[in-house]
Amino acid sequence: MSPQKNYLVVGNRRTWLSGILFFLVINIIVFFSLTSLALAQTSPLTPRQSENLIIQSDIEGDFQVPLYKSGVIELEERAKRISVGNPGIADILMLHSRQLYVVGKALGTTNVVVWDKNERVFASFNIEVVHDLDTLKRKLHRLLPGEVIEVHSAQERIILSGQVSSVVKMKAAEDLAQGFLPECISAESNVLVRDTTQGTPIIIQQGDGGRGASGANQEGCKKGSVVNLMQVGGAHQVMLEIKVAEIARTVLKRFDSNFNVFSFDSPWKFGANSGGASFPNALTPSGNEVPILGSLNGEDSPIGPVVDLFQPNTPGIQDKGVFLSYLSSKFFLEAVLEASRQKGLAKVLAEPTLTTLTGQEAQFVSGGEFPIPVPQSGITGNVTIEFKEFGVIVNFLPLVLDSGRINLKLNVAVSELSQDVPVTLGVQGTENTFVIPSLTKRSAKATVELADGQTIGIAGLINDNLRELVTKLPGLGDVPILGALFRSQEFMSGQTELVMFVTPHLARPISPQQVKLPTDSFVPPTDLEFYLMGRMEAREMSNSSPSSQGIIDIGPESHRFGHQL
Repeated sequence: MSPQKNYLVVGNRRTWLSGILFFLVINIIVFFSLTSLALAQTSPLTPRQSENLIIQSDIEGDFQVPLYKSGVIELEERAKRISVGNPGIADILMLHSRQLYVVGKALGTTNVVVWDKNERVFASFNIEVVHDLDTLKRKLHRLLPGEVIEVHSAQERIILSGQVSSVVKMKAAEDLAQGFLPECISAESNVLVRDTTQGTPIIIQQGDGGRGASGANQEGCKKGSVVNLMQVGGAHQVMLEIKVAEIARTVLKRFDSNFNVFSFDSPWKFGANSGGASFPNALTPSGNEVPILGSLNGEDSPIGPVVDLFQPNTPGIQDKGVFLSYLSSKFFLEAVLEASRQKGLAKVLAEPTLTTLTGQEAQFVSGGEFPIPVPQSGITGNVTIEFKEFGVIVNFLPLVLDSGRINLKLNVAVSELSQDVPVTLGVQGTENTFVIPSLTKRSAKATVELADGQTIGIAGLINDNLRELVTKLPGLGDVPILGALFRSQEFMSGQTELVMFVTPHLARPISPQQVKLPTDSFVPPTDLEFYLMGRMEAREMSNSSPSSQGIIDIGPESHRFGHQL
């Protein structure tokens, strides 16, 4: 029985050892598999990538580190101890005696002092933490290819310089640089000393420590800015041509009849009137009756029948008409027929031209100002004068886009004085009155987008109005032919057609020899031409026009930008 028991014990022990061995083999296989996989994923850096981690000094021996990025500074000698002026600007860790690991924490400049093993200062240099200019340059090159833009950093500011093709791309570059500004820049200072004389570095820190851009809520926090020194290249002056044309036609027809008939041959008085009359108490204080047309030159001899209860309105003719009159001591007859036809035609043509830089507002005014009296409230008789502009007024803001098209914001107004609806203003406390004319105004305000040389209509109007007025005596006014004596008619018709066109051009300067002035062709008349021949100017002398000469382009043109009219 004993050998059987020993065999069983030995068998159990072998089974247990086999399980442990199998478990160890599996773990070794898994370990080496994971290690090889990790090594495959974390391949060693290439020589170029290793060189990019080394921070190179400038001519003066100082170093620049991008904000929130790190790098390595290599020392010429072995260092024992280092001191950082302001660890709130940069964090510096000594990897070994000849390499310093630097992390940019906040924008600014600090200095580093290095001692060797003999406690001798052998190096002192500045470290400036700047914006991440390399990343910004790559973004500008990718999003704005072909634009010549230089990027610099000065403390908390990013400086953009160079030349761009349009104002739109300038604004895009400025907005892109704004995104590389930290939310907050702290001005707190600290002193940090690292001593490696011991096995473990000893850190001696004074101050509260700088929190850099993360301390957005701390006192003394300020925001960085972008300094734009870029220029827009090429010809970017916009010349705007505006045409305002209007034709107005009016037709006025008028027919009016006025008559007065009066008979005084008995105690009964009879008469008829068309045109208005009054019935005053015409008795004089002495009891004498006043003649219907009064006395002549203040004499007592009457003119017309004497009456005390009838005074007709004096008829008149505004333009053209006929009249009939009969007068005796017992009978008075007066008839006036007015018939007129008027036609009016008005033409307004304004063609202002204005040139300005892209992105700059320009204004053009050709006309005048008329005074408007304004009474002062609370002060009797005091009047101040204000002036109102009239004429051709143009305001426009051009913007040249990347595609070469021109965006225009326009405000065009053409006005003139009119006596159609004047305003009479009296001054309180005085007998002075002012007649203020009205204005006939055509205006348009719009935003359009055009290519160079294209024309578009920004406004148009067709107005047709008609007005008729008939005043008549019921019944008699409807009688054919004779009924015209008992009615008045007026017919007025007006038609107006108005258009406004704008044409933008990209312009450049020209030679003075190409300019032709409106006064170049004017020649004053001689005495013989003025007095005997009635000429206001002499005949134009034939000369070579400057425009027919060769074109001389003196406008600057840079890169691929610029247009010539």
